[in-house]
Amino acid sequence: MKKRYQILLIDSDAGKYYQSLIAAVRNCRVIVEKNKQRACEFFFRNNVDLVLLNHTPDDPCMDLLLVLRFVAPSVPVIIMTAWGSEEFAVTVFRNGASDYLKKPLNIDELGNSIEAALCRKNGLYRELFSPSTDGINKAIHYINGNYSLPMKLTSVAREAGMSISCLERAFKKKLGVTFSMYLHKVRICRAIQMLEQGIGFSIGEIAFACGFTNQYHFTRLFKKMIQTCPRDFKKALIENRLYS
Repeated sequence: MKKRYQILLIDSDAGKYYQSLIAAVRNCRVIVEKNKQRACEFFFRNNVDLVLLNHTPDDPCMDLLLVLRFVAPSVPVIIMTAWGSEEFAVTVFRNGASDYLKKPLNIDELGNSIEAALCRKNGLYRELFSPSTDGINKAIHYINGNYSLPMKLTSVAREAGMSISCLERAFKKKLGVTFSMYLHKVRICRAIQMLEQGIGFSIGEIAFACGFTNQYHFTRLFKKMIQTCPRDFKKALIENRLYS
């Protein structure tokens, strides 16, 4: 039977509680991904309703939390950790986490947290299977999977089976942003991933790999959204690695 909600669980220790979790959330499909990069790729290419994200000192959650909230602010992210503090809890909530749970997990508490987060989005899920919103989900999936290609609103509308005007209204209603802004967010998020991975590409190569047609436009948009230019962002990442 097809599950109604899809949860992405990002935790290298997920095997310790996975069976208990799926028993507690029977109306959900739980996808486990231990590698954050692969988890992010899955998030981009699939319809994810909620994310469970683990935090450890060796594998911190904050960068990925910011990326997920930046790209899809409507998707709840629950942080789980055995290493937390009151200060850390305040930080993750300020950065958009839906909830914060200490390990070892109480499965009933986790199940209740998941249910509460999904209930807060019930309006969206009621709409998810209606003809009026099926097209916008097709559009989102198409953009997430093809962001590196040249893309116009007309082609996305065709993929979604919607008129251009209907698709524009659907983007504003469901995501609170225009089509072009959503596409920019997806591309900038992918650029952040490439910079964080330390891949030996130039700024221009990263811009083109993420679907931008020129480096100037990429740099200007990156600075507008992230409040720093890509080159300084990359420099800060290198310095943090050297001194961490």
